[in-house]
Amino acid sequence: MTTFQDFRRTISHRIDVGRKRRQLKRELAQLAAMGSLDAVLADVGIARSQIESLIAGCDGSGELLDQMLARLGVDAAQLPIESLRDMTWICTTCPNKRQCREWLFSIEETECRAFCPNAAQLDYALSKQRPVHA
Repeated sequence: MTTFQDFRRTISHRIDVGRKRRQLKRELAQLAAMGSLDAVLADVGIARSQIESLIAGCDGSGELLDQMLARLGVDAAQLPIESLRDMTWICTTCPNKRQCREWLFSIEETECRAFCPNAAQLDYALSKQRPVHA
């Protein structure tokens, strides 16, 4: 990939991140105005004190986790919802998103364990997963 293409992808990603953060802030403000924010936060297992981390980390963390699961061959449908929620939160607060994106876009068969804070959970999920037949 050329430097120009990398630059375009980076700019596009930054614009998308900004859009997602603004949308999340609007949605949280609407929930607060309706008096529903605490109930929604409780439903998803997040405390008010975690909102800033949620907003700061809403740069495609869910998509990165989905891509990571797919690349490793983990079927998200076979994961307990609590495990998936925990892994999503870890991705949201992960400081290694750039390295994760680079790994996901690469074709190399290198390990993600060196940088992924979900590595142990991913290994466990792979060990418990029923084989998927093609």
